[in-house]
This record gives sequence, C-alpha cells and structure tokens, in this order.
Amino acid sequence: MAALLPTRGLASLLYAPLVLLSAWPAGAQTFPAEAATAGTTFLSQASQPADSPIPADITALEERARGLYERGEPQKALELMQQVMGWVDGHLQRNTPYRAKIQIWKGLLLSAVGRRQEALAPTEEALKIYREQAKSNPAYLPDVATALNNLGIMYSEVGRRQEALAPTEEALNIYLEQAKSNPAYLPYVATALNNLGVFLSEVGRRQEALAPTEEALKIYRELAKSNPAYLPDVAMA
Repeated sequence: MAALLPTRGLASLLYAPLVLLSAWPAGAQTFPAEAATAGTTFLSQASQPADSPIPADITALEERARGLYERGEPQKALELMQQVMGWVDGHLQRNTPYRAKIQIWKGLLLSAVGRRQEALAPTEEALKIYREQAKSNPAYLPDVATALNNLGIMYSEVGRRQEALAPTEEALNIYLEQAKSNPAYLPYVATALNNLGVFLSEVGRRQEALAPTEEALKIYRELAKSNPAYLPDVAMA
C-alpha cells in the first residue's frame, strides 16, 4: 500500500509544496536549498518567469489547499487546487513549471481521496513538463524525481505493479546523484529505496527486495541519530 506524505506507509508520495505534491520523506520539512528552484519543492519550488507572475490570490488558494491537506482534509484541498488549476489553464502555457507543480498537487490529492486512476494523468503531465525543463536546467532534476516517485506509487495503487519499478528506480538514481554533492537528499534516497523494496516484493522478487529496504533502514538510522523526527521512518523500514 502506498501512502501520501505526511502520513507514513510502505511507499511514500513525495510532497511538493512549492513543488509539492509529491510526498516528502517523513522527518524532512524543506527541500534542499540548492533545489529550491526545482519545482517540486517537492510541491514545486521552481521559480516562475518574470513575465508570468502568479497572482497573490492564486498562491493564497494554493497555500490554503496545502494546509487543508496537512490537516487531513484532502477533499476540500482538492476543490481549492482545482480552482488554482482553472486559473493555470486560462493564463499559463502548458509547459510552465508552475503548471507542473499544481499537477503534482492535483495527482497527490486525487490519490488521497481514492480517485487513483484519475491521479495518473496530472502526474504524468507534470513529469513531462519537468523532463523538458531539466534539459536546459538541471535544477529541475529533483522535480523529475518527485514526479517519477509519485508515478511509481500510483501505478502500484491501480494494479500496474510491474510498471511501478522503472520510475521508482529512475527516481532513486536521480536522488543518489544529487546526494553525492548534497547530503540533504539522503532522506529522498531512503524513501525511494524503501518504495523500491515494496514494489519488488509486490511483483514476487522478494529476495531482491531485501537489499534496498536494508539500505533505507541504514540511512534512516543514521539520520535519526541527529534528528529524532526520523524514528518513525526507522520503524517503518
């Protein structure tokens, strides 16, 4: 079973505030500063072009939706986020990072209210946009990974378990590369490892599921030494 952050489960959706809608690894409260322009921020931290300002009332709706989600009211959050998407559809080009950010949120919220099949399309669109952005700006790679992580979970949720492996493995590879120069990405590495272990088990590759799960546990134990907020992740792994 996949769970959306901030709730904890076997697989975690990366949460992207300003970048959201993916699920943040438990214990992590902010996206690494170096990736702040990446869209997800993990709802999506990507900066917007100067000629495409987002009105204050739209960002206020987005923040209200995020607050509702964090308080356990995903249906109300979805209704507000759909209003934000209505504005996006009417005012922004389809390849803008802000659109990707809101699509990530929309996918997360649709999944949270049980509309899992519908959650796929916005998440796939967000991934497409972030991939295009990352071609010229590597700062968007963490957002690509967020969308991939969420997509893997969503595939699993709708029974496409074999298909869940590839995006999860790709997300893991991106996070591993980011973590080489920035340890702040280690929680995301652990999340992806844990998810990979879950999905390998789901397709019957249970022996192979051990290694990534053990590695996730090792990372969470190390993080918990200096931050007890990671202890629930230790227990989960």
